Amino acid sequence: MALVRAARRPSCLLFPVAWGLALLLLLHPLPADAHARLVRSSPANQALVATPPERIELWFSELLEDGFNSVEVVRAGDLVAQDRTNLAQGAPTVDRNDRTHVVVPIQRLASGSYAVQWRVLSRDGHSAAGRFTFQIRTPQ
Repeated sequence: MALVRAARRPSCLLFPVAWGLALLLLLHPLPADAHARLVRSSPANQALVATPPERIELWFSELLEDGFNSVEVVRAGDLVAQDRTNLAQGAPTVDRNDRTHVVVPIQRLASGSYAVQWRVLSRDGHSAAGRFTFQIRTPQ
């Protein structure tokens, strides 16, 4: 019975191959499966404000496409109603100087609780949606 020895690869090739693979992994961006997350808003989530805002401003973690975003502002009590009134005036616009920033003007709001529902499309093609609330309590 003859023993066959497996050919050994020279160990001198292992080091350059390992470095090459490591460099490839570092330089080649891995696909990110991230969606735009709401970073902050004005008014802030669950804020209690004394002065009604003139607009809703949203900042996200990703660059956004313009023209594919929606922001709806409704009375919190009407959130589940099918015939609710959107208090946003016009379509939201992405700030040209900060593509993570979306602005939408709103109607004059009375005292009360409001919900803001948003859906945005980031430049990587992923859409994301969310909701937050705030309250207005004007001094009497």
